[in-house]
Amino acid sequence: GFTAYAGLLPVGRLQPGQTVLVSGAGGAVGSMAGQFARLLGAGRVIGSAGGAEKCAWLRDDCGFDVVINYRDGDFAAELPGAAPDGIDLFFDNVGGWQFAAALQNMAINGRVSMCGAISNFGTQEQPSTACLIEAVLRRITIQGFIVRDYEDLRPEFEQRVIGWLASGELVDRATIVEGIANAGAGLAGLLSGANVGKALVRLSE
Repeated sequence: GFTAYAGLLPVGRLQPGQTVLVSGAGGAVGSMAGQFARLLGAGRVIGSAGGAEKCAWLRDDCGFDVVINYRDGDFAAELPGAAPDGIDLFFDNVGGWQFAAALQNMAINGRVSMCGAISNFGTQEQPSTACLIEAVLRRITIQGFIVRDYEDLRPEFEQRVIGWLASGELVDRATIVEGIANAGAGLAGLLSGANVGKALVRLSE
């Protein structure tokens, strides 16, 4: 959760009422980023996830306003309708074609908080750098970050999250793989997007 918090606030400079897009929203960081954005006053929270189960969980339990199923739909075609006024803050866990599509739908002076680029681990051909012209035309700020650079924020983060958990406003979910012998399969599932929420390996009861 701390990674999501750092990416939204000091990096993404989220302001109340803004439109936020989270790629890889069905994972541990993405699901927290979307919920934190909602709890911090975002006007619209959009997520991308692969599969109907993840999308339903994000909408029904996590409070995302719109979730685009990139596996069964066309992410680039659906995104303009999900963010008709543009995206103010893009929290990116995926990179690749979702990054390229998001840049074409950013608001003027939008920000991209680069948390990861898991699409690099797949076999899909990646888009060219031509999409980066959108960063110039739309005056977009793109910033990568490493969460350990923001340790001074941890007390503030913990205080807020404890309150959200106590009030029931924040939900969590984990996909658990049993035994160290199955850890490889669990990692493969994580990289392919099979997990919902946090991916864990249980070593013993």
